[in-house]
Amino acid sequence: EWLDLSKQEIGHLSDSLFLLTKLKYLDLSRTQLQELPGRIGELKQLRYLVLSYNQLKKLPDEFSKLDLLQSLYLDHNPTLDITQAIAVLNELPNLHMLSLAGDHISTLPADIGKLRTLESLELSENEFTDLPETMMQMKNLKVLYVNNDSHFNFKGNLSVLSKMTGLSELHIENDGINEIPEGISQLKSIEYLFLVGNSIAELPAEIGKMKKLKLLVFFFKPRPPP
Repeated sequence: EWLDLSKQEIGHLSDSLFLLTKLKYLDLSRTQLQELPGRIGELKQLRYLVLSYNQLKKLPDEFSKLDLLQSLYLDHNPTLDITQAIAVLNELPNLHMLSLAGDHISTLPADIGKLRTLESLELSENEFTDLPETMMQMKNLKVLYVNNDSHFNFKGNLSVLSKMTGLSELHIENDGINEIPEGISQLKSIEYLFLVGNSIAELPAEIGKMKKLKLLVFFFKPRPPP
């Protein structure tokens, strides 16, 4: 039920792997994979799959047969066709956690908003500026990470974030932010807000209007004297 092949540098998957049809956890991170064979769809009991730090270009259509998959790590696959991958992932009925960190994403495809079963989404270490408006439809999403992305327009994305009514935890860390944007109180559902690694000199009074906010974490950087 548990198989860890991480750091084995195997380059490809042998047919014998697909005989392990009771596998629930499979770690294939750092194995120099460039493609997944369609037989991956035979591992129908998989709940947790790690494909981090490989060179995957796309996901086979058969990937959509992994009906029980709940957690998927696709991070640090810089050659991944993100639009094609999202189209395949939209067929998964039980996907709750997805990591796309470090995938060199400059534009998020609109179809990401169709991942409506997601509860946690990791989008850090990419180069996109905006969240597509379709993400407003992700009503089950509770946790969102957009760390280490200096292109991300926090203020410009408040309107989308505010419509993600299930979102309770937001990470905007190391994004080069020097102030908490006007309109922050639109984020009415946020309970935990992480702004670590930015250069924030003051807290706006508007923060007090975030009635559900329980925890705010940031580095305070006082302004230099005039």
